[in-house]
Amino acid sequence: MAKKPSPLRNRLARHQADRHSSVYTALLAPTVEDRSLFDVAWDALRRSDLFDIANADALAERFTWLPAFDSTAATGWIAGILSGSLAYPAATDPLSDPKLCALEADVIAALGPEARWHANGDHPLPGFVPAGKSQGWRPITTATFDRAVVARGSGVDLVLACTDED
Repeated sequence: MAKKPSPLRNRLARHQADRHSSVYTALLAPTVEDRSLFDVAWDALRRSDLFDIANADALAERFTWLPAFDSTAATGWIAGILSGSLAYPAATDPLSDPKLCALEADVIAALGPEARWHANGDHPLPGFVPAGKSQGWRPITTATFDRAVVARGSGVDLVLACTDED
């Protein structure tokens, strides 16, 4: 009999633990209809000692200063946050890791094509930022670098955030 796949939220947590990554929040949970995505993100992120935002409204500002994007532009966000070093990008492309690509594809599929994605800055993988088009980021932590993405779609919320020091 085939082994039943682990729920996506468990796979996200296990990937983070296996790599000893700098990800400090990896949440994939059912949407609570009466709560905004930024309220959900606030609850998920504020538990970190590094978190440096006063409330959910201030957090929303950090995620909405750049336009929202859809699932077709989400490629690399999950892989970049789960695997990358923001200070010292790896020599290998995280998208060359088949397990990580499968995890990313499954999360994007779970959120669906109509999902709305928000980030606090440029894409975490340098190859996805057009030359000369960097817009920077709005930090949400006291770390030297941080990158976060939140998304809501198909009754699911995603909150991913990582930090790094140089």
